This record gives sequence, structure tokens and C-alpha cells, in this order.
Amino acid sequence: MERKQLIKSAIFLILLIGLIFGGSWRANRIDNPLFRGETMGTTYSIRLIGILHKKETGRLAEKMDELLLELNQSMSTWIKESQISKFNHTLSTEPVVVSESFYTVTKKALQLAKKSNGAFDPTLQPLLNAWGFGSESSTESLPSSQEINRIHDQIGWRKIETLSGNRLRKEVDNVSLALGAIAKGHGVDLLAELLINEGYTNWFIEVGGEVRVLGKNSDGVPWKIGIQSPDAHFLDISLHGIAQLTAGSVATSGSYRNYKEKGGKRYAHILDPRTGQAMFSNLLSVSVLSENCMDSDGWATALYVLGVDEGLLLVESNPDLEALFITGTNNGDLKASYSSGFLEKTDYQPIKNPRQE
Repeated sequence: MERKQLIKSAIFLILLIGLIFGGSWRANRIDNPLFRGETMGTTYSIRLIGILHKKETGRLAEKMDELLLELNQSMSTWIKESQISKFNHTLSTEPVVVSESFYTVTKKALQLAKKSNGAFDPTLQPLLNAWGFGSESSTESLPSSQEINRIHDQIGWRKIETLSGNRLRKEVDNVSLALGAIAKGHGVDLLAELLINEGYTNWFIEVGGEVRVLGKNSDGVPWKIGIQSPDAHFLDISLHGIAQLTAGSVATSGSYRNYKEKGGKRYAHILDPRTGQAMFSNLLSVSVLSENCMDSDGWATALYVLGVDEGLLLVESNPDLEALFITGTNNGDLKASYSSGFLEKTDYQPIKNPRQE
């Protein structure tokens, strides 16, 4: 009896230890962790597929926050002591050494300006201020034609030069940069680079609506990316459709969230660099598919300025891009125009908007 009792006690003890350590292991693991926070005047959301220990999750969260904080401190014109603010307010044509991210984004922005024939321009800061969309705006009224023409002479992407050693140089001392139309995409790409270097192969990254994905979601199927319906009301999350991807980026630019209304007209926060005017058209949004998010982000803005016809021609000539243009019709409906490969590459599933029935 004593032998049997000892065996039973030993088994019970082993089971008890297993339960304790097993419970402790389960309590310290996180399935498919979700990281959330704020950056660059917006929010970010990152879903990572896998089982992570709490310490690993905390370490990754800290790295993500550090990365995004450094990016914001470098390229936010809303921060007076940021690198971009200091660069803008330095009236000099001498070369200036900047951070690697600042240099990379500026160089990409200048390349995009050239490829889009000036439809994208990173030197619009004074015009954004004049229209009330910039970090140094001082009025709610619309600028006069004379003011626009005067300020328009100050801008121009050719007035910024990139030099070796992460150096930027102004051709004229009063030119200034605004990189908000491309910086969020760069932030997404930096986060993607971090996760890839850490060995993760299934993730979803979103910063301010700009998205990049890799692999599959927790159900083992491609990630689903919602394209918001541009006629949705504030805080409405109605979708125009859903794109499905296992790799790539989607970014959207449009007039349906940030705009001004004067005299019954809606002026988008997106400016046409060629004229200095705020965009005013029936084009509501442009969504761009590309391999990396900085390209998707920048091209979404450039194609919005170019419009449907010219924009589609440019996309068809670039094998690295696909796009969806959504316009409003005279009877209040929405019209979608796709580049030739958008539907196939995204397996896009349009959703019928109830307000269109």
C-alpha cells in the first residue's frame, strides 16, 4: 500500500508541476499580437501572426515606437525642433546633413516629382500654409490669386538637390519641404523592414490608412484590405470594396476627409503643384497598389492630381503600379475606373453601397 501511495503521490506531483508550468507558459504567451499607437498625427495598427512571449511582444513594441518617434521627430513640420522644420527655416544654400530617413524620403519624393512631371512636389509647404492645410497656417480664408501666384514662385522640386553623405541643398534659400504625402508610407516600410529582419513572415501593417502586408492572416488566407467608400460620412467605415493580398502595399489619397468648403465648393487638401490651386474635381479618391508603401503613398497623391485619364495612362506605362480611381457622378453615384491589372492582382471585391441602390 505504501508503494502504491508513493507512486500516486509522485504522479500527482508531476501533474501538478506540469499544470503550474503549463499555466505559466500559457499566461506569458500572446497569440497573434496586435500593436497599436499614435504617430505622425494619426494612428497605427500592426497585426503579427504567431505565438509570442510577452517579453518578445514588449521588445517589439518598444522598437516600433522608437522607430516611429524618430521618423516623426525628423519629418514633421508640426514639430518646431524637427529636422525638417530647422531645414525649412534655414535661409541658406549650403549643404545640410540630415538623417538617413529624411534623406531617403526627400530623394524618393524628388524622383516621384520627375516621373510625374511635377504632379507631385515636396516643396509645397508655403502653399499648404496659405490654403490653411499647413502646420503654419494662420487663416481660415482662401488665398487670393495674387497670393497664390506670389507663393507659387517660391516652390519647385528642382530647387532641392540631394548630395552624397545624406546631404540636402537648397538652390534658393527660401524653398521649404513638406513630406507628409509620402512620409507615412516610409514609416510603413520601416516597420516592414523591422519585422522581416526579425524573421516574421505573416503580418499586416497600417499607418493612417496606408497598408503593407506579407503572408497570410490567422485563418491562413490572404490579408483583406478595405478600400473606404469616399462618399461615407465622418466616422462612417462603409467600404467600396476589399482587396486581398499576400504581399504588397495599398495607399489611398482623396478629397473626402480633409477639405475646405467655401461658396458651395469643396477644396481638397491636395494641391496641384503646377498651378498652386487646391484640387476641385469629381475625382474622390485614388488607391494605388505597389510593392512598397512609400511608392503607393506618393503615387496616390500624384495620380489624384493627374486625374483619371492622364493617371491611368501613366499607371499603364509603369509595370510596378496598379490603381483604382473613384469618381462621383452627376446623379450622386460612384464610378470606379481600374488599371488593367488591379482587379486580378488584388482579387478586388466591390461592395455595393446601399446609398447607391
